Amino acid sequence: MQLIYQILEVINYIIIGICTISLLFQVVMILFCWLPEKHFKKSEKLSKIALIICARNEESVIGDTVKNILEHQDYPKELYDIYVIADNCTDKTAEKARAAGAIVLEHQDDDPKHHKVAYPLAYGIDYLLKSEKKYDFLIRIDADNHLKADFFQRMNDAFCSGVEIARPYEASKNPTQNAWSVVSATYYMRDSFIASNFREFFHLDSMLTGAGMMVSFQVLESIHGWDSFSQSEDAEFTCNRLLEKKRVHYVCDAVVYEDQPSTMKDTYSRISRMGNGLSRVFWKKGFPLFGHFFVSGRWSNIDLFVQLLIIPVALLCCVWFPLYYIFYAISHLVNIFGPEWLGSIYALDGTLLTAQASINLLLHTLLPMILVVLGSFLIIYPLQTFVAVYRSKKKLGLTSLKGYYKGILLSPLFMIFYAVAITLGIVTDAGWKKVTRNSKEDKALK
Repeated sequence: MQLIYQILEVINYIIIGICTISLLFQVVMILFCWLPEKHFKKSEKLSKIALIICARNEESVIGDTVKNILEHQDYPKELYDIYVIADNCTDKTAEKARAAGAIVLEHQDDDPKHHKVAYPLAYGIDYLLKSEKKYDFLIRIDADNHLKADFFQRMNDAFCSGVEIARPYEASKNPTQNAWSVVSATYYMRDSFIASNFREFFHLDSMLTGAGMMVSFQVLESIHGWDSFSQSEDAEFTCNRLLEKKRVHYVCDAVVYEDQPSTMKDTYSRISRMGNGLSRVFWKKGFPLFGHFFVSGRWSNIDLFVQLLIIPVALLCCVWFPLYYIFYAISHLVNIFGPEWLGSIYALDGTLLTAQASINLLLHTLLPMILVVLGSFLIIYPLQTFVAVYRSKKKLGLTSLKGYYKGILLSPLFMIFYAVAITLGIVTDAGWKKVTRNSKEDKALK
């Protein structure tokens, strides 16, 4: 018992240190939540844009998505084309996309290992690179995304300012539909306004996401197309570009509206799939990124490593800490009440812990630590979420925060759910699953 207790205690201190490093950035970002946003200078030059949508059995939303772009973008229609890659579809996705005005490429691949978005995306990009039509940059969105009217113009401003790769501000189409949609919506608002804005201000690089990412064709040509084929292809693409010393910017004025899951099942499906993919990216790219810092000297490598580290940290938080502290409590209770033959507990310095010492550790060490952790958790995430939502009011055209308070207050519980879903995604094969789409925008956005 003595040796096991001491070994586990040492391991626990190491894991606490890892988790502290990973989560400390959340506290730092609160201290800098007042930072102004960076706005790119308006450009008179207009670039040629190719927009790609990878869609698998998305007949319920694809037509509306294409029409929304064609009818509402404040950008010359002759300067952009919409390509829908109908990937292994068994419904009317291709037919509805064509009817709405998109150029449709039908992609068939019978290999189950290729049933992920990276493969139709690579197919579409290869087609564009070989096409006689030439474009300056690519925008990628998902089948359920809508774009703010000036999205193309804002990305064009960034591109003409020298930006080659960028992510937008991620908002929601259905933020106040119910509790699940609002906590998901405020999570992405927090990620955009708090985290990405912090990174752009301090010349760090942001993590790309599939919704609204921009990549110049010069970059795509230099790497001969798309080179990231994991479940989290956007994160892997980000890692690859940082290893090449490319910058990944955040364009705060380019707003993409994404359909948020409105049920626990769909929310879990999205997060667990992301956890599975990001876990693989971490073990494949995380340590090369960390090591590359000592070659490039770029703090973005360390920052992205820490972002990816949150995935194994979620696993540790959900598995190690409950098991360790249950053992910790039981071992001290045995030391207090149990017979001597069960063994005594010794501290790391070899001191024998008396029954009174075990009582003191339980009352004055374990309990206060649990309260501090929970208290910090209950403060950090609601505060971050409130600041993100409040400072995004003008950007999203909100007159009040009505409907968002639920997401603010529930943010700590959502992060616990997030960690559990990530953990289960790591240990299971979280493949593609059909989710329920909400075809209409929330009234709060009109």
